[in-house]
Amino acid sequence: MFSFLQSQDRTGMLEGGRNERGLGFKKVATLAAALVLSANVSAQETKRVSAYWADWEYWADSSFTHDNVDFSKLTHVQYAFAWNDEEGTIYFTDPYVFYGMGAQSFSGGAGNGPVKCSPPFWHPYSQYDASKQDAVCQSWNDHESGFVKSVHDDGAKAILSVGGWTLSHKVSEMMESASTRAAFIENAVTLLTDWDFDGLDLDFEYPGYAANGGRSIDKENFTTLLKELRARFDEVEAETGKRLELTAAVACGPSIAQEGYDFAEVGATLDYVNLMTYDFGGDWDSVAQHTSPLYPYAGQVNEGFDADSCRNMWMTEGNIPSEKIILGMSHYGRSVAGATSIGEAASGQDVAHWGSDTETRYYQIVEKMQSDASFQTAYDPEAVTHYGWFPDGGFISFEDTTSIAERSRYVVEQDLGGVMIWQLRGGMLRENNQYQYPLLDAALEVFGQGGSSSGDNGNGDTGSTGDTGDTGNTGDTGDTGGTGDTGDTGNSGNTGNTGDTGDSDSTGSSACEAFEQPYAGDPGYAVGDVVVFEGVAYESTHAPNWWSPSAAPSLWSETTCQTSGGDSGNDSGTGSDDNSGTDNGSGDNTDNGSGDNTDGNSDGNNGDEGSADSCPAFQQPYAGDAGYEVGDKVTFEGQVYVSTFGPNWWSPTAAPQYWEASSCQ
Repeated sequence: MFSFLQSQDRTGMLEGGRNERGLGFKKVATLAAALVLSANVSAQETKRVSAYWADWEYWADSSFTHDNVDFSKLTHVQYAFAWNDEEGTIYFTDPYVFYGMGAQSFSGGAGNGPVKCSPPFWHPYSQYDASKQDAVCQSWNDHESGFVKSVHDDGAKAILSVGGWTLSHKVSEMMESASTRAAFIENAVTLLTDWDFDGLDLDFEYPGYAANGGRSIDKENFTTLLKELRARFDEVEAETGKRLELTAAVACGPSIAQEGYDFAEVGATLDYVNLMTYDFGGDWDSVAQHTSPLYPYAGQVNEGFDADSCRNMWMTEGNIPSEKIILGMSHYGRSVAGATSIGEAASGQDVAHWGSDTETRYYQIVEKMQSDASFQTAYDPEAVTHYGWFPDGGFISFEDTTSIAERSRYVVEQDLGGVMIWQLRGGMLRENNQYQYPLLDAALEVFGQGGSSSGDNGNGDTGSTGDTGDTGNTGDTGDTGGTGDTGDTGNSGNTGNTGDTGDSDSTGSSACEAFEQPYAGDPGYAVGDVVVFEGVAYESTHAPNWWSPSAAPSLWSETTCQTSGGDSGNDSGTGSDDNSGTDNGSGDNTDNGSGDNTDGNSDGNNGDEGSADSCPAFQQPYAGDAGYEVGDKVTFEGQVYVSTFGPNWWSPTAAPQYWEASSCQ
């Protein structure tokens, strides 16, 4: 995690098949709506989904204010960052974000409520203001439109985070004496209670880490501070009835973690242990490495630099129960210059392609997918992460919806407590002045905590159905590849072929068609378009809209189908009995490159098998699929085409320059 004006890089810096073309926003939307279904594991309980709200992101995007963010997608929101000096005084860094924006400010701005005092403001490394600014005391509007109020109104909890990479430089001195620890604790309690926070997160990077001012005494002192905080929080609970959470973001680099933490004591004292399972690789490495791999991978230089190893270390060394472990998720990537694949020599940050920011936000990566045809991306099923490269040199490792879904499934399978996201704005996309959350939605879909439409598995109440199939009947899907025929999508047909698309008993024409998952090159739904999805009619409130009503319920509103006779759509968008519903090639059947699609034929070609001359039907490749090679022939919408480019992930309509009309001779 980083604070504003960060000057260097972090975690582990001292320790340590190209088959997916970036398709830009539409591809992201497809994956967000569809690929996550391959990882949809039924969770037994609600998972903690916590994300950092970095206040400096406002300066990159003035719309990124608490009143424009959907906190209902989260269980916890961590305000980043406050920091402390050696005396235990706690500071905020940006008065403009904190109190200078009225209804958009964290505090809510001036008002008629009780007098509240902001904390002092000071950023010691700031280039715009290196002076300490006193607290501002005036009549605030009592949280009526402030940050914490917005979080609470959306049903989430607000956590104050202290530290971060840049602002952990005085932690060691603060922790050294009982008096300075006590001052820090009392200042923290005042901030939490005055501003109605629900807990404190210590993002000290890292106890004992000399490069950030750490000393060997930190290990014991950090444990002492945690115990003293817990005792004081217990007193607050006895006085007020409100329990304050205590969490910490902790290192994963084995040597840093061993030097800085008493694993067992830390695990016993904290409510949750937030593992920073990212920044395992970056521009500090001499060769290209993945920044947030889930598992070890070929070419990995530093042993233990992966999420699974970190989880195992903390749970084993500290005997910490799994439900206390929170797995980190990155909404950004890290680039290196020179390299084009893992293990190749790297020469610092790839400034030429990504600029000077040490983190490349996910939304920036998506923009590059859209704007630069030379930028290639791929999914690494071994490490369970994504990467990209430029043919002339330049490598970046990042997360996309496929890896986020797999990471979330790992959380469920390991019975972990949840996930921690650094940081929220990085994974948010803007379209028509509205924010979309594809990475976050991918995790929520797996946890079963995303919005879901009403209805009864496609039967609805608009008439009897055949074999409706719940949005695709996906079988095993398995998005990390396998042996399918270049992306078997069940019943491929012509980009959908969804049975009779909700015809109404042949006695009238319905105004609602079955939802068809748009893909790269498709226009998406427009505002006012009405579809049937899982037996319920929805009207699109956003354009262009590539999401299903279950993947993005905020972009649809329930409606009714106007008909000219008969009942309202006997099939509600289902297909034929052999391979029904929206799965018939239209897209909620995720990657389907695995050959595991038990719902369709082995080829997934129930619909239009190609010509009599044995040219197979075009199958849309997804993340992890091989793509078409030069000379491959396909049948697409009744015409035979030959690929003139490889690897080729586009349909003949999405990228006609990569195909030529041909025959199967």
